[in-house]
Amino acid sequence: MAFDLQEQEQIDSMKAFWQQWGKLIGGAVLAVSLGYLGYKAYGMYERGQAEKAAAAYEAVDNAAAAKDISKLKTAAQQLQGEFGGTIYASRAALVLAKAAFDKNDPALASSQLEWVLKNGKDEELQAIARIRLASLLLDQKKYDGAIGELNQAHPAAFDAEYLELKGDVFVAKGDNGAARDAYKAALAKQGEESPSRQLVQTKLDALGG
Repeated sequence: MAFDLQEQEQIDSMKAFWQQWGKLIGGAVLAVSLGYLGYKAYGMYERGQAEKAAAAYEAVDNAAAAKDISKLKTAAQQLQGEFGGTIYASRAALVLAKAAFDKNDPALASSQLEWVLKNGKDEELQAIARIRLASLLLDQKKYDGAIGELNQAHPAAFDAEYLELKGDVFVAKGDNGAARDAYKAALAKQGEESPSRQLVQTKLDALGG
């Protein structure tokens, strides 16, 4: 098939372009394709892990319902070991921490809360773990440690709860001025319909603030 001069020039130009850039373009397309396939494969892996973790979490629920802390510990630690990147592992750690606290085992409770803070992927569960750890430290009269935890970054939705507990810690320390400030700040963060608003106000009134 014959080509006129202009068509032949276009063909030659395209050949030259592909000779110069063809390998680079082909490599880029391949890299993008592999990246997309890797992303899809990782998504499938994550979903699979979440499904397996959800099934494993049933053992946590069952042990908690039976108040069998030995089985609960085993189930929670299995989740942490095999599915530590899932939300279920953090939830299991919080359940075990509560059970350990109820059984007067603050060391186990503390270790589980710290596990969530170090390994958890969910900010809200980490915020819950931190405030429970601060409460535990308050019970142990480790006031500076409790304040240190409460000063850490957390989702804004927890501001009022953190400030209220901070006020409780300052009261325990005997620093009523700092306690008043914390309670006032907690009230400012709460809505008028907050169920804990009256309690915070009562605490503040008790300090003469």
